[in-house]
Amino acid sequence: MDYVTIIALLSVVLIGLPHGAMDGAVAIAMGYGQSLLRLISFLVIYILIAMLVVGVWLWQPQLSLFGFLLLSIWHFGRGDSLSYLPPWIRYIQAISHGGLVVLGISQFDRMAADQIFQWLVFGNTVQLWVWIDVAMRIWLPIAAIYLVIGALDRRLWARLAEWIGLGVMIYVLPALVAFAIYFCLIHTIRHVSRIMIMLNQMLSPRLVIGLTAVFTVASWLAGIVIYTLLLPTEGAMPASMMVVFIGLAALTVPHSLLIDSLFRPRFEAEYHTNHHANHNGASDV
Repeated sequence: MDYVTIIALLSVVLIGLPHGAMDGAVAIAMGYGQSLLRLISFLVIYILIAMLVVGVWLWQPQLSLFGFLLLSIWHFGRGDSLSYLPPWIRYIQAISHGGLVVLGISQFDRMAADQIFQWLVFGNTVQLWVWIDVAMRIWLPIAAIYLVIGALDRRLWARLAEWIGLGVMIYVLPALVAFAIYFCLIHTIRHVSRIMIMLNQMLSPRLVIGLTAVFTVASWLAGIVIYTLLLPTEGAMPASMMVVFIGLAALTVPHSLLIDSLFRPRFEAEYHTNHHANHNGASDV
């Protein structure tokens, strides 16, 4: 395992993973901490979903990996999209940004991506690439539409420039390095800043940091245990990739359900309602 790969993987684990560990604080903010029973129920459901993902992955690895890639497109893209855009433009923006990260990294460094995919599906990736190529053909016209809309709409210029710059980076850098840079320096920072704005209205920063630290350490310890179990039979590189990416998949599913389906829509609706009311009030003065 070369130093670049080690640094990229460590960055994902040490910098990127903690952003998902904020889910404990998010759950408290949403009312799951009102009683011990509700909090335990949340934790049990969260862990069971993660375990179910791993179980399905072991049963259908290629289908599970492809499903994880599709979920990542939506999750990354949703995080990069602008909440004040009309829904149809936001969907195009989300798919364009998320697809560039997931499909672009896969296609631009196909050999490296295939090696990682082989470890994650425990063998042959032929069918997986058929699905990825179909997804790429669907994504390309959507990306072209986004490019045109972005060039014509001043609201999208900054995010469009980021998208183009990200595409250049993905084209130039190795797959794992490009993913680590995006995941740690764009997705994680953007996610943490947005969630902190939301949580600051409901919880103290000390509580948020404390809960995030607990969930982070618990995730690291679980990863170390699983890596230790896999190392003798799989080897360092395959075991590392399995722990990091199958682990990410297991955590991303409940994380995305919580953030994208429950927490963020509610906050954005409240934020825009309050912002609109404040704007009208200021106009009346």
